[in-house]
Amino acid sequence: MLKHIRVAGPHGMIMLLPVLTLVLLAPVSLAAARKAGAKAPVKAAKAENPSAPKPAPTEAAFEQWLKKYGAYDRIVLPEPEQNDQDAGANVLKRAEGQLLQGSPQQALALIEAQPAFDDPATETQRLWLGAQAHRSLGDPYKAVIWYSHAAKLMDGKHIKERLAAEPGLEPLWVDVWRRQFWAFVGAPAASGEALETNLRTLLAQAETAWGPQNFWLKAKESLALATGEFPPAPPVETKDPAKTKAAAKDKDKDAPLNVGSADRQRIAEALAAASLEDFVHARTALAGLPDPALKDFWTAMIAFMETGKPHDTKVLRGAGYAKAAGFWSANLLAPFTASRETWFLGSPGVASWTKFRNNINQLPNQEAHDAVDKELQSLLLSEDMSRLLRTLKFVLLVESGDLDAARETWDGLDKRKLPFSLRLAGGMLTQEDVKNLLPQEIGAAAKLSPALRSLLAAAGTGTALVAEAPFWTKAEVGRNSAVNKVWPLDRLLVLADWQARWEAAPGPELARRSAFLFPDTAYGYDCLSYLAQKAIEGRYFQLAGTYLNRMADMSADKKSQAVRLGLKAKMERDSGKDAEALESYRALTGLGVELDPKTRLDMATFLQLKNDFEGGRKQLLILWEQRDKLARPLQAEVLFWLGEGEHSLRNYDAALDFYLRLAYQYPKEPMWPTVAMYRAAMIYELKGSFEPAKKFLNAVIATADTKEAKEAARNRLNALEAKSGKPTSAKDGPEGVYPF
Repeated sequence: MLKHIRVAGPHGMIMLLPVLTLVLLAPVSLAAARKAGAKAPVKAAKAENPSAPKPAPTEAAFEQWLKKYGAYDRIVLPEPEQNDQDAGANVLKRAEGQLLQGSPQQALALIEAQPAFDDPATETQRLWLGAQAHRSLGDPYKAVIWYSHAAKLMDGKHIKERLAAEPGLEPLWVDVWRRQFWAFVGAPAASGEALETNLRTLLAQAETAWGPQNFWLKAKESLALATGEFPPAPPVETKDPAKTKAAAKDKDKDAPLNVGSADRQRIAEALAAASLEDFVHARTALAGLPDPALKDFWTAMIAFMETGKPHDTKVLRGAGYAKAAGFWSANLLAPFTASRETWFLGSPGVASWTKFRNNINQLPNQEAHDAVDKELQSLLLSEDMSRLLRTLKFVLLVESGDLDAARETWDGLDKRKLPFSLRLAGGMLTQEDVKNLLPQEIGAAAKLSPALRSLLAAAGTGTALVAEAPFWTKAEVGRNSAVNKVWPLDRLLVLADWQARWEAAPGPELARRSAFLFPDTAYGYDCLSYLAQKAIEGRYFQLAGTYLNRMADMSADKKSQAVRLGLKAKMERDSGKDAEALESYRALTGLGVELDPKTRLDMATFLQLKNDFEGGRKQLLILWEQRDKLARPLQAEVLFWLGEGEHSLRNYDAALDFYLRLAYQYPKEPMWPTVAMYRAAMIYELKGSFEPAKKFLNAVIATADTKEAKEAARNRLNALEAKSGKPTSAKDGPEGVYPF
């Protein structure tokens, strides 16, 4: 029996406490005390003065204790006004508390409102917390810039310690540097000075923190080339004849595709014809290209101009041309699909021009040329019409193969007003400097430059950007690839490599990096979808919201929008925001596209939950019509929810049809057939048909997977038997029972 002792409680009350409680509350257990006493030395211990003051716990220790138990809100609380330095330090404590509570926006507001500190250590901490806030908000670029500003206030030792200790910071730094470098090499010279300064700072700090090797060695070499510094000395070649011969053989095997002048002329002719929407002529011109991969790429380009749809890269990847495949995966042409005037000569919506152009397309080349010359002699031509006719003359000269006359006409054209197709055609035939083909406005030039440079390179002309492989390089991509070591700054190759790795083994780290590095690609969108889904499954709703917001800002087709809306609705549903989820599902159905079956099922069950049984039935019946495309477990689940909807509407016969078909047709599927039989038993009981109800309950008892389900069915059966009585026949079979 547990013994109790009497102690004085609050206000003099006498309380009974078990002895065991006092033992648990004691600082040292009785057994430990006895053990300590047994080992104590014989000499007398120095007596402690019980009245001596004990050291007070420090504020920092108290904060650590609060963090241990997750009491971050106590750190966030404002404290009484103090002097400026103490008040500033208190702001940082509150900001840190907000970060720990998962409120980076509030933390950043505190940090940005706080003026810079005069004390370097405190200012470093302010910048560091700001970097962490930006990172939590999903802005890697600003995060790295803030980390960099903090590192400027540290010595080399502390840079190495703090940057290297921050989880996942080096790959983030690498990817931010990559994006900055790509912007630098593709930007006009006037806007590159600030970028160069930033690149040098980030590079120096990275070398201090992680060492001048791997990526950072390549980065240093590439920046030196991009800024005109002397490149590093080339590696010493081997003198072994056997090795030299083997290397030459490998080099021939993996040598880039050579695009000759005849190939280039065919490509230019195809682009010129396509600029007049004469796609038959364009495809005929490309038919003579000898290399299948080259033909596939440029045929895809003409198809893109005609339909606006991206290319399936199976042929290019199969031939080993990873960079050419990466061009289509990178979605570089997506910004130029909205306006047809971007690609075609003249305004397709202007009837008079369209009629004239179509007539010209029907004429033999020489007659068409004569007709254009005749129009050019008119004294009533507007400036715009004169420009269109002179450009049309250039098209006809390219189609006829008169390249000298075409170049002469080209020199008199305003290149920046030409459709993109003709900028390409003229650029590849005349070796025009890319800068003359780009818009004068910096933002528009930056948008067009990657696509234009890549397409010129695909035609075997133009100058590759620094640190890029030749366009038609053969490269292995995927798990065993050396792309990240050999060409870590070639955007299209890195994209192709990471996409191949993703297809083989998707994962969160690769998804995060890809979503940041390739934000305007279908691949990057897929990575964000993956991250959002994982965050929703883990109930990290704030993180999922960050990913979904980024997806909303990206241009995407209706099918991709449906993926985002489906994930958004699921997040809202799981987080208890039913009204928002309903709006998201309505927007989803409004897209009018085929939905993922799981998303449609989620929507149907949600509608049923909100008592919209008609809406739920509509979605479930669509799924049931598509059942041949669904896995058997999903077919069974669709039938169950169809039954549930009819059951809720008290359409008992219709519900029985669904439940019984499920129990019969899908007996081996987990859970659903068992629950369907239980539901069928309930309906039969309501209908007064007790015998089938009992049989279904017995079946549930025999087949249920869990003890709880068996027990529920057994209790229901006992209640049913108490209400209905035992069957008259000792044999519970289908035979009739006759009392006489």
